Amino acid sequence: MSIVRQCRKAIQRILFGDTLLPQEFFLGLREPHKEVTVWLHGMGPPLDVTSCHSMVCAAPLTLCIALDGRGKLRVKKLQSLSLKFCEPDGRKRVLGEIGLKWIEDVLVEGIEAALFGVRSATNHCLPKIRLGVHYLLHSYMQRSKVDTSGMKMSFLERRAAMVMFICPRPVALVSLADEAGGNIFPMNLMGELGNGYFAFALKDTRRAAHRVERAGCIAVSGLPMSHAPLAYKLAVNHTRDSIDWSQLPFATMMSPILRIPVPVFAQRVREMEIVKTHCLGSHSFFVARITHDETFSYGLQLCVIHGFYQAWRLKGYSAELQASLADDCLSKRGF
Repeated sequence: MSIVRQCRKAIQRILFGDTLLPQEFFLGLREPHKEVTVWLHGMGPPLDVTSCHSMVCAAPLTLCIALDGRGKLRVKKLQSLSLKFCEPDGRKRVLGEIGLKWIEDVLVEGIEAALFGVRSATNHCLPKIRLGVHYLLHSYMQRSKVDTSGMKMSFLERRAAMVMFICPRPVALVSLADEAGGNIFPMNLMGELGNGYFAFALKDTRRAAHRVERAGCIAVSGLPMSHAPLAYKLAVNHTRDSIDWSQLPFATMMSPILRIPVPVFAQRVREMEIVKTHCLGSHSFFVARITHDETFSYGLQLCVIHGFYQAWRLKGYSAELQASLADDCLSKRGF
C-alpha cells in the first residue's frame, strides 16, 4: 500500500471510525419487529405509532400516520407534532427526532390518518462532530454525482429520511395480475393504517405505480432474509409493464383469494384492493383495504435500516460490524 493511500486511510479512520457504512443496510428481524419504537408527541400522552406510520413520498418528503381517533384536533395543534425514534427497552434513549407539519387528512372510511411534511430532523445515532462530517461528505457526493433519480430533496428532507430508517423498514414483494399481464417487484415504503387498511408508495415515474393503479388489486408477500438478493434482482421490474412468470428464478403459488402469483417462500401474504390513489410528487400514494391476511412461515424477515443506525447498534463491536458489512455486500450481489 502506498504512503498516500495509507495516509488517506488514516484520515478516514480518524474522521469516520467504523461508521462509513452504506446508507441502505440489510437486516433480518422477526415480525413483529421490536428493534425500535416510534412515538408521536404533541397530542397528549405519547402515542405508539411504530406499526402505523410510513414514508409515502421522497420529494417532497411526506409521512403518513394513523392517528388512532385523535385527528379531529385543530390543524394548529397538528402543526406542533413530532416523531421520536427510541430504544424499546433499557434506557429508552431517543435515537432520532422529526418535527412534523400537517399537510392534509387521509379521507377513507374506517380510518383516521393524516399526511405530514417535515420541519426539523435530529439524529442521535452518531456524535455531533462525526455526524457533521458525514453530512459534509453526503452533500459533496450529492453535488458531484449526476442525479438520474429525478427527485430533488432538500438537505432537511434527506436528513429526515435518514432518521426514518432508524426504524427498520420491511421489504416485501408486490405481485399483480390482470388481463394485461402480471408483474412482481420489491417495495419498502409501506405501513399499516389500522382497521384492515394499508398504505404504501411507489415512484410515480416508474411503470409499476401505474400498473398497480390499473390492476386495482395486489398481493404483498413478506420476503425472508435468506432471499435478500431478490430485492435487487427484481428491482428492474419497476420499469416493466409485465413479466414472463416462467422466467422467474423461483417457483410461485396462487394467493388464496385473489389468485395472484406469489413466491412459494413467502412468509406472509396480504391480499388487498386499492381504494385511494394520490400523486404526492416523486411518489404515488396508495391506500388499500386488506381482504385476506395469511402467515405461512416464521423466520427472519428482510428489513432495511440506515447505516448510521447499524453503526449505533454495533458500536464497540468492530468485528461484528465488519462481519455484518460483509453479509450486507453479499446480499446485494444478487444471484
